Amino acid sequence: MEQLEYRRLIKVLEQVAGARQGELYPVLAEAVAVHLGWIDAFVAENPAYLALDSDGEEQYRTMFRPDFVEEYVERWRLNNPFASHNGIACLTRRGVATLGQLRLRATEPERDFADTFLRRNGIDDMLKIVVRSPATGAVSTLGVPFDGDRRAIEPSDLLMAATLGPLLSPYFAANFAPAPVRVGTPSSDEPTGSS
Repeated sequence: MEQLEYRRLIKVLEQVAGARQGELYPVLAEAVAVHLGWIDAFVAENPAYLALDSDGEEQYRTMFRPDFVEEYVERWRLNNPFASHNGIACLTRRGVATLGQLRLRATEPERDFADTFLRRNGIDDMLKIVVRSPATGAVSTLGVPFDGDRRAIEPSDLLMAATLGPLLSPYFAANFAPAPVRVGTPSSDEPTGSS
C-alpha cells in the first residue's frame, strides 16, 4: 500500500475513534466517503453471518433510504450473492469480496438481484468487508456501493478494504450499537442513501 493510502486509512480510523457512543455508523459512512472516495456505506450485523445454515437475524445500520432497506429485506435478501455459499466462503477466506467477483458463479436470482434491484438504485458494484467484534464475537459486514459512472472497484480499493476490516474490529463493540433500522416503520432521520 502506498503512503497516501495509509494516510487516508489513518484519517478514517481517527474519525471513527472520535465517534461518540451510538454514532459509529454515520461517522464511519462519512469517513469512508470523504477519505476513501467510497460512496455511502452500510453495516449488516449478524452474529452468525459467516456460519453456513445459520438462522441468525441481520440488523442493519445504514444511511440508505428506509424504502431501499425494506425492499431488500422483503424481496431480495435471500438472493444476495454475498450470503450465498460462494459469497460466505469468499468473505471467510479473504475478509473481503466484490459483487463483480461473485457474479461469475452467481445463480439467475442472484444476478437478478444485482441487475434489477441494485442497478435500479444506482449501484453497479459493491464491496463487502468483514468486521469481527472482539468484544461480542459478532461478525458484521460493511458494505460499500460503487456507482459505475463515478468509478469502478480497483485493486487499491480491495487492498484498502482487506486492511480496514481488522483495524475497525475494536470499534464494533456492543456499547457502540445504536437502534437498528426498523423495516416498515417511519424513520425520524432524513436518510441520505442511494438514489
